[in-house]
Amino acid sequence: MSKTILGQYTDFVQSRKDKLINMLISEIIFLKTRFKSAEDKEEISYLKTALHKLDYLLNKLKENSLEIPEKDFDKIMMMIYHIFKEIAIKLE
Repeated sequence: MSKTILGQYTDFVQSRKDKLINMLISEIIFLKTRFKSAEDKEEISYLKTALHKLDYLLNKLKENSLEIPEKDFDKIMMMIYHIFKEIAIKLE
């Protein structure tokens, strides 16, 4: 019975990591599309900074094959949220 629970937990944690990776990839694609069409130098600078931050997080998640503890998952989600919030404020 404990092997079943451990397997379910591993699937749950892994799916969280996969969801984060997929979300980051989607947002990076969106920002790169916006970056290519941007003409304002200030907007390009903001987008470039955001892309670097998201790319860094994505690479760290891909490198780490271990499970993501809930505490770290929450931290990563907050980092992503703050990056998106910063982009939205600067591009308004």
